[in-house]
Amino acid sequence: FHSHSPQSPARSLQNPTELRPASHGAAPPTSGPQQRRLLQAAADGDLRLFKSIASALDGGKGRVKEAVEAVRNCGAGALHTAAGRGRTPMCAYLVEELGVDVNAADDKGATPLTYALRWRAVDTVRYLFDHGADAEKPGEQGFTPLHVAAGAGLCEMIEVLLSKGADVNCFSYRGTLLHSAIIGKQVAAVKLLLDHHADCNKPVSLHYTPLIAALHARSLKCVKLLIEAGADAKGVPPLTPLVVAANDGLTDFYEPLLRAGADPDVRDDGGQLPIEIAARNNRRKDVEILFPVTSHIPYVRDWSVDGILAYVKSVPKEEDDPLYKMGPAYLKLEGTKAYKRKDYVSAINFYSMAIKLNPGDVTLHSNKSLCWINLGEGDKALEDAEFCRMIRPDWPKACYRQGAAQMLLKNYEKACEAFQDGLKLDPTNVEIENALRVRFREPEVRQCDMKQASMDVLLLAYSGVVAVRPVKCPTHSAQDPICGSVDECVQECGDEGYHFGMCSHCKCFCFNCSSSLDAKPAPGALSP
Repeated sequence: FHSHSPQSPARSLQNPTELRPASHGAAPPTSGPQQRRLLQAAADGDLRLFKSIASALDGGKGRVKEAVEAVRNCGAGALHTAAGRGRTPMCAYLVEELGVDVNAADDKGATPLTYALRWRAVDTVRYLFDHGADAEKPGEQGFTPLHVAAGAGLCEMIEVLLSKGADVNCFSYRGTLLHSAIIGKQVAAVKLLLDHHADCNKPVSLHYTPLIAALHARSLKCVKLLIEAGADAKGVPPLTPLVVAANDGLTDFYEPLLRAGADPDVRDDGGQLPIEIAARNNRRKDVEILFPVTSHIPYVRDWSVDGILAYVKSVPKEEDDPLYKMGPAYLKLEGTKAYKRKDYVSAINFYSMAIKLNPGDVTLHSNKSLCWINLGEGDKALEDAEFCRMIRPDWPKACYRQGAAQMLLKNYEKACEAFQDGLKLDPTNVEIENALRVRFREPEVRQCDMKQASMDVLLLAYSGVVAVRPVKCPTHSAQDPICGSVDECVQECGDEGYHFGMCSHCKCFCFNCSSSLDAKPAPGALSP
């Protein structure tokens, strides 16, 4: 059994093409007028006035950088403001003389480079990138500066960034640069990316390749460009390009797909061939195109265009099922009941039916992912989890589902990244904390060859946790290389190596025995 939402993630994604100039008229950066004047001077590129105001704000303390960085409007500082107006000399002063962080993020995760891209300031973009700007740093919605440029069709900006070494296959959970350009229907940007050898087959999840995105965007030009670049027209069953074209009634798209090797004999998750889908949608022209290339269907006695149309009309529609008439809320409730009695297959069926009626409810995908996890089906669990992350990138549970699925697939690095994203969104998430404790107890996880940074994510289960080796507690800025509760824990689980304590002000626990102990002050512990 398998199920897919009839709605593409792209249709629910926020499009990165919308370029808004930096707003400085919302909440004031601070209570005083000097701070507002400082940002205005940055926006105007008035370096002399800016230095004068910055000096006044510093008050002779000799900490001009700190005084400047303290002035922010919705998280955007002077460098954001200057970059957002293409004031390259001002940017140079801030970066080279004051040492302002070139990758500082505003409240929505946008960096100065993103601001410069929005203003289409080529020289400023080039300067920032040359001085350490990260074109692949994702913002709040998962869009990197490169994704913003691709989605808006800023070809000159894309060319500058790629010529200076930016990754043409830059990827976030929102997809690749090709996905962004295609969703924005930026044909020129798609061609530019393909000319720079962008991977035309890299999916977001198992099925959502750039070609599938182009079909959902109804962009025939993008489809042809992708096919010319070598896109796989066969796709991954059951959501193949031909199935998408048949569902969406894309009559003009069949020819290029079929010429590129698309298989008309692959069924969708409901067991129907593209020609049956077209007939169900009463699209005679589509049936006529698909008929010569589709193998004879044994249960269709009259193998002709009219015969196929007549057969499909005679078959009871799925929507006529009494269960469908109960509505998505009822189906969701029945799915939850089935889950609680550990009937995961039935639960998946109920959730899948509910998804067809209410494809925008990500909790249905999350619940279905959890069922697949309990069945040990990592690939299927990951597909639903990644859909959740695409639609609701700020939802910690989506990160947890993704991490749990990756653990099943033994992709420990990716699991760590997903769990880390979830903990950033909600440092006190008990579900993720418990998952990390349980998973880390598995021998193959503890012995796997992971990067140290990824292992630390498993060790530092949530904000403030410190391993036995000296690590600075981010919560209280204290270093307790040896937690006072280690001895108690060793007595219980016999393994000091997997006891992880926090600083003296926090609780500690052990991944080996999952115990939670009150931390005792360690010798020489620093005060908060």
